[in-house]
Amino acid sequence: MTNRSGPPKRLEMAIDFMVMPLSRYIAGDFISPAMRTAWDAGLPYSLLGPHGMLQIPKDTPFGGPDAPARREAILEMLLGDLRALPAIGDASWDERSAAEPAFHRVDPGSYEALLEEAARPRKRGPFGLFGTAPSAVVHLGMTLLVPCDLAAPIEMSSPFERRVGSTPRALQELSSRPWSTRAASAVETLRAALQDAARLGLPMIVDQ
Repeated sequence: MTNRSGPPKRLEMAIDFMVMPLSRYIAGDFISPAMRTAWDAGLPYSLLGPHGMLQIPKDTPFGGPDAPARREAILEMLLGDLRALPAIGDASWDERSAAEPAFHRVDPGSYEALLEEAARPRKRGPFGLFGTAPSAVVHLGMTLLVPCDLAAPIEMSSPFERRVGSTPRALQELSSRPWSTRAASAVETLRAALQDAARLGLPMIVDQ
């Protein structure tokens, strides 16, 4: 199927960890907490699409009123894309899942600190006496985490371009080392999102 980067970008500068099937995310078949907050306050929810500003009416999915039908229409093509990835193949999750999505908004500065620390080379020996080695924390920096035990991250080019990591391995990496005070908030937010992803058996998408 045609590559795409997901739904139109929201105007607000925010990073959300979204737990849901990829078909739901791509079609925009969801209503986020930010949308609900705006509507409950009597405010419009607007996004910047390919044709300029667009207001989403209350109780309408992010991708528009036809989002559920669009999700259904792309399912088979998406499943074919997933089966074509050797590391995932038939071990993929339930793309037809009707489970309620989970949303976790992360502090951008704290998340930046987490990613910086995750990529930092490891010291070898006492105080780095024997130099450094590449970081063993590789799954936390991925923008799509899937409920499969991937030995190493993989590249996905369709249905959209993403670097894909493993939810169970990312959870292990979170617990494998100490984190700075600056990264602490993002660590807890990411842990909660990954735990939701593991519980639901669904992907976690980093949406920004």
